[in-house]
This record gives sequence, C-alpha cells and structure tokens, in this order.
Amino acid sequence: MKPGMIPNPFALLQLQTQATLMAMEAGAVIWMRMMGMAGLWSVLPSENARMVTEKQKAFAEAGTRLMLGTMKGQDSQKTLGHALKPIRRTTKSNVTRLTRRGPKRN
Repeated sequence: MKPGMIPNPFALLQLQTQATLMAMEAGAVIWMRMMGMAGLWSVLPSENARMVTEKQKAFAEAGTRLMLGTMKGQDSQKTLGHALKPIRRTTKSNVTRLTRRGPKRN
C-alpha cells in the first residue's frame, strides 16, 4: 500500500473471509483423514502421501506469490490474497473430494 492510502475495508473483509474458509476446510480435511486412518472414512491408500506432497506444492506456490508481490511493491492485501489462493484451492478441493467419498460402510 502506498503511504497515506487508507486500506480498503472490503478487501480486508474478503481476505479474512477467504482465510476463515481455508481454516474451516483444513479442519474438516484433517477430521476426514483421521477418520480414514481409523478405518471409518473411505479414503484411498494414497491419501497419507498426498497430504504431505500437496502441502509442499501449495506452500511453495504461496511463498512464490508472496515474494513476487512484495518485490513488485504490490499492496499487502492484494499480495496476501494472491498467496492464499493456492492454499485455499487445495483445502477446497480436498473437502469436496473427501466428502464425496463419505464414511466407510461395512
């Protein structure tokens, strides 16, 4: 943000909303994966490896976006919003995929 500029409250609200949704989705994903490890949720055998590799990819992309936004002198709200996108995309995708699989039925 340029000196003397007032932050856009709606941009802050949007950023906070995206961060909150990401946190809620992450909690749901953790719960479904833990239930999968306990044999109560239908997950693929590759789920444990996936949960490690997807984080590396999402956080690397987020870090790159943060660095580039900062180097370009972008507004901090815009930079943080761009950095949050790959992480949010991952959590949203996981919730959708794992929810469709559902509880394990014996």
